[in-house]
Amino acid sequence: VDEAMNLHKERIGIFEQLDNPDGRAHTLWSMARIELSRENPSEALRLLRESHEINRSLGRLDGICFVGWDLGQLLARAGETQEAVEVLRRSQDGFRQLGQLDQAGKVQGFIDQLQQGD
Repeated sequence: VDEAMNLHKERIGIFEQLDNPDGRAHTLWSMARIELSRENPSEALRLLRESHEINRSLGRLDGICFVGWDLGQLLARAGETQEAVEVLRRSQDGFRQLGQLDQAGKVQGFIDQLQQGD
């Protein structure tokens, strides 16, 4: 896991040199997933926020959806319900646009659970 994280850090530097925000966003998402496996949610949240913002600025619908799904779940775990729902709704809309209705349904189910808890 440490070696994978080091490789991702190297990739980040390369993507910055190449001015490749898409590659950076994807790598940040991968790093966040590693941080989640290490049970380091605060660092994962930071990485997911950055990746999600890059994807939104690029208009990368797939990134908005998948990174947003992870980000929304983590925000919910952190008690940031309102922000989580906003992020999750963007993901859900994107999944619908991509024709991934099963995934959109999963997101809706998660939103429903969050809102029942309020």
